[in-house]
Amino acid sequence: MDIKQMKYFVTIIKEQGMTEAADVLFISQPTLSKAIKDIEAELDVTLFDRDKRRLALTDAGRVLFDQCEEILRLHQRLPADLKNMMGIYQGQLRIGLPPLMNVRKLIKVIKDFHRQYPEVTFQMIEGGSRAIEQHLENNEIDVGITVLPTHSKSFESYRFIHEPLSLVVHQDHPFAAENSIELSLLEKEQLIMFDEDFYLNEIIMSACKTAGFVPDIIAWTAQWKFIEEMIDANLGVCILPKSSASMLHQSFVTVDISNPEMHWKLGVIWNKAEHLNALTREWLNFFEAAYSDS
Repeated sequence: MDIKQMKYFVTIIKEQGMTEAADVLFISQPTLSKAIKDIEAELDVTLFDRDKRRLALTDAGRVLFDQCEEILRLHQRLPADLKNMMGIYQGQLRIGLPPLMNVRKLIKVIKDFHRQYPEVTFQMIEGGSRAIEQHLENNEIDVGITVLPTHSKSFESYRFIHEPLSLVVHQDHPFAAENSIELSLLEKEQLIMFDEDFYLNEIIMSACKTAGFVPDIIAWTAQWKFIEEMIDANLGVCILPKSSASMLHQSFVTVDISNPEMHWKLGVIWNKAEHLNALTREWLNFFEAAYSDS
């Protein structure tokens, strides 16, 4: 079984059919069907349940699909990994990051890294902490930036941000005149919250419980623009990391929260079990040095 046959097999699964896969691969359907039969004959297994009308893998097919995906991923990265081992860094870094993060410092780190290694490109995959952890477990990203601690023990981490959460209100809101308020005062306010995919919500909900109330949530969202429009219309208030709040509209006011104070810890994470290629190791070292100097 060779790389081409693996690619054929994986494409059939991803395209959900022989005809669709043949079109994507620019080969004839009989050629593709013969390649699958050759794999089954070589491995002495049946890969598809042909009694079902829709494409369905057998148990052996599912095992082979997972293994083929991993082999194809490693094969694709092999040329770049070999050059990276010799210090000639090139390839793509896939980084998961939360939309909550103030990315100004990160952009500078990326700029400096790219200046030093111009053949390295970046793919930024945005999502909540749960989604980022899932992407990392599925080897869909190389490193993730997420709230610590993680829910899984499968990751190594380096913390680079520890900051308080603050209340964000419209400049005409009564709290805008305050430097600080106790969390319990938000009991009668309507909160705009990020989607449940964000661990930030757990921090806020736990703190509200400690303060003796369940927050009145007017909206759940993952969109910065929606949060801005809601606050601008005086339709609610929001709790955000202090650095992230600074990215919002200038007509908004940030107010400190006490009793209890809330903090978030942001870290870069990577898989414990996965062998880190030379490029990812170099990025992690560069990233840590950049943030330790700030």
